[in-house]
Amino acid sequence: MRLFIDVSNAALCAEIVDVLVRAGHAIERGVVGAGSVFDLALVGTPEAAEKLRRARPAAAIIVVTKIGDVPARVRALEAGADDAFDGSFPPSQIAARVGAVGRRAAMTPPPVDRIAIEGCVIDLSAGVAMRDGASVALTAREVEIVRWLASHAGHVVTRGELLQHVWRVSAAADTRAVDVAIAELRKKLPPGSIVSIRGVGYRWGDLTNG
Repeated sequence: MRLFIDVSNAALCAEIVDVLVRAGHAIERGVVGAGSVFDLALVGTPEAAEKLRRARPAAAIIVVTKIGDVPARVRALEAGADDAFDGSFPPSQIAARVGAVGRRAAMTPPPVDRIAIEGCVIDLSAGVAMRDGASVALTAREVEIVRWLASHAGHVVTRGELLQHVWRVSAAADTRAVDVAIAELRKKLPPGSIVSIRGVGYRWGDLTNG
């Protein structure tokens, strides 16, 4: 598996690299950039995980925290990391956890970047919705909302689910933020693209991937 490691603690980073190389993984170190190619990224902070998740919604991410920093591991998971551990974990467990996250990521279908709905083509990679020869820009959060709703087409998505997976906050947080964001997004999409399910959440309208 191709692993990208961006952990600032040099000693910890070297230890992890040694463990993972012995497990048969290919390692690249440094800061993850737009052209970086990897199957899984290991970063050192919840903030780095959140930034990477926003840039690459489908990326497999593990956060490696300071030893004993449980709050950081919790924040990492809330920020969208697939797993989090610290340097106190034995080498065999580190290798096993990296392998488990990598296998789950490999089984996840690649994200759809172009969605056609009601005569509108939404290019998620470019962050634009195009209709009748005109285009309108979507914010990064609006792109994530569309991606999440469309990937669960045919199912009702709760406000709490959107808070957890798009806003990266607790599902118990104020849901008014979701309603406001959906209202703004609806102004940019054809009527019926996002259907409200009273008291529950939202459902993506009929769509065709293209």
